[in-house]
Amino acid sequence: MKKLFLKLTALVCCLTFLYGCNQHIVENNPVGTTTTTQGTTEFVPTFDETLAFKNPAKSSDTSKLFYNNDAYNDGPLAGDPFLFYHEETKTFYLYGTTRKYSNPGRIEETFEYYTSTDLINWKEGGVCFKPAKGDWCTSRLWAPEVFEIDGKYYMYYTAATGDGGVLHCSVAVADSPAGPFTNNVAPGVDGKKPVFDFGSNFPTIDGSLFIDDDGSMYYYFARDQIGDNSSSGGNNSTRRSTIWGIELENPYTIKSGAKPVKLTEVGRSTIDETGAFTQKWEVQDANAMWNEGPYMLKHNGVYYLTYSANYFGSKYYSVGYAISTDPLSGFTKLPDGEAQIMGISPDSEDNWDYFIGTGHAMFLSVGEEDYIVYHTLMPNTDVWRHFTIDSIGYREDGTLYVNGPTVTAQKVPDVVSGLTNVAGEATVTSDNVKEDTLQYLTDGITGAGKAYSNAEVKTNGGVSTLTFTFDAPVELSSIVVYNSADYEQIFTSVARIEIDGLYVIDDVKVLSDSYNKRSKQVYAGSAAILELSHETKVQTIIITFSSSDAVGISEVQILAKG
Repeated sequence: MKKLFLKLTALVCCLTFLYGCNQHIVENNPVGTTTTTQGTTEFVPTFDETLAFKNPAKSSDTSKLFYNNDAYNDGPLAGDPFLFYHEETKTFYLYGTTRKYSNPGRIEETFEYYTSTDLINWKEGGVCFKPAKGDWCTSRLWAPEVFEIDGKYYMYYTAATGDGGVLHCSVAVADSPAGPFTNNVAPGVDGKKPVFDFGSNFPTIDGSLFIDDDGSMYYYFARDQIGDNSSSGGNNSTRRSTIWGIELENPYTIKSGAKPVKLTEVGRSTIDETGAFTQKWEVQDANAMWNEGPYMLKHNGVYYLTYSANYFGSKYYSVGYAISTDPLSGFTKLPDGEAQIMGISPDSEDNWDYFIGTGHAMFLSVGEEDYIVYHTLMPNTDVWRHFTIDSIGYREDGTLYVNGPTVTAQKVPDVVSGLTNVAGEATVTSDNVKEDTLQYLTDGITGAGKAYSNAEVKTNGGVSTLTFTFDAPVELSSIVVYNSADYEQIFTSVARIEIDGLYVIDDVKVLSDSYNKRSKQVYAGSAAILELSHETKVQTIIITFSSSDAVGISEVQILAKG
């Protein structure tokens, strides 16, 4: 029996060596049992001699548990992306500005879509909206957004009539998220003209719907640059885009008597502010003073009006937000540097170089998790805009944070994997760790630049441990240990991970493509990832770090079934 055990142990070690980490078994307990000692119940975990572990060498080697914003390779190319999650079929539908060149020099004006069930693998679905003969929308089909209302699917989009026509917003309808969408949205609605037409001197783009808790509907859009850019149809010298809103009666009808209300001004914290610009991050492109791409969120009774600023084709394209307690008035942007949640900042030392032009965002709830969906440009690579998705959250003070932009492996939503991050359910003890930083261990912030490095667990240097103990066994699938956002405090491997004293995995390396030694840069979402070949019941996990200097740990996620 001893020889058999040694052979099995050697086999597991050989298997795991191929995955780039070392594992050994320190105890043989062949059966999971519950024992009673002096009236207390103690769980003895099941020992599975066939269990194997995987520590990927790079982000693209991860399994079905993780997606990757890999814009370096082919993938969904969608500017102004919008992601719709169809709960019944558990399918993601991706839309965007996807017009293609049908012939050299000739653009085919359509909207196409992609589908995915896991955010990893994508399929082209084909055309979901093509203007019918006689339709008004013959040029520049932009920025579609799809909402399900009473069994119908409404697509809000931007277009114009002819190459020099005024841009307007409208809505189409379909019986399926795959289309085909048509402008004949309802009886009595003229599909041969834009539904939201405020006149030739009021060009509009980037329409977005918001349905409040009481069912009332609001429509947000950008009043396009009213200037000498022919694509806007404007007729004066002001080149500035601002965010506006209006209340709707239903998905395709403006409420009787309602008028458009201006909600933002470029470079200003409020629409009434004067003097020097207080939002400097919005005016990095002198020729494109824009607030556009609005999307409304609501959290704890507060309205979050998100938008993009700067020229969409530049590296400075960014996302910010303003807040109010009313959906159509009183919006105030946070102080400069705080209002911006995604993009290159004029004052920050933390600007990334792997993604630029991060903007035109929408926000998506998938189960209990929230995400930002936006497009990016690759520096010195191409002019195509790439679909990108990252997790978001709200701090205790209500401010919004984004875990991105990431080019590293990130966990797929719980509804996709069937797993849940249970780290926050454990009792955590530590050794040689700054106790006042433990509050950040499971706060949801996984590291997105130096601005986030003050929300990390800090060790004292040397050997440090974090111990997670659960009241009841959890069916463990994966452990993710997120790196510091500050390169000076990163770890390149986790020295040891112990699982219930039965499994010890040494030297679990951080993904090699999530930090850059040459530029001393750590990429958002950098992590060491350990995957099990299948779920196994565990109750205690010990994570050990060993470094002569102090290190920072942004977050620990323990992914378990159920």
